[in-house]
Amino acid sequence: MTKRVILVRHAAPRVDPVRAAQDWQLSEEGLAAASGLRGRLPDDATLAASDEPKAGATLRAATDADFVVDARFGEVRRPVEPISDDFRAVRRAWVSGLPTARHRGWETPGAAAARFADGLDELGGEVVVVATHGMVLTAWLVSVGHLVAGAAAADFWSQLALPDLIEVDLR
Repeated sequence: MTKRVILVRHAAPRVDPVRAAQDWQLSEEGLAAASGLRGRLPDDATLAASDEPKAGATLRAATDADFVVDARFGEVRRPVEPISDDFRAVRRAWVSGLPTARHRGWETPGAAAARFADGLDELGGEVVVVATHGMVLTAWLVSVGHLVAGAAAADFWSQLALPDLIEVDLR
């Protein structure tokens, strides 16, 4: 793969305790922040987004261009995750590669990264923009050697903004 990849971590969602996280919409603040990305994405890029509403809405707010929706760019596949005070610690453990019993049924970092890479391989163009999610993009960055696995990857993940742009040159 010889591409310049710009990852767009989705903007802040409106937390809805009745719905699964993958169905959440952007909050008003998130929509405003995503609009702040206008003009920061290259005009010549191939655009794609996860099939989760918050990713597509982030990209729609950032550009008027058409984009492909692809489930392979979705967040880590896992059972419905209950909203809890320790959700960040649970996710950080996954990103660190230190699964616990709470991660039973979760996709592994390697599987998530491979799924993501398959999606990228099918996108045409030398410059691609993908609106996606924090855990899966971190797993992919580890898989391509852009991040060191373990604590460094977890620190990177914990510092991601909502939204955020990460550029990786794979040439």
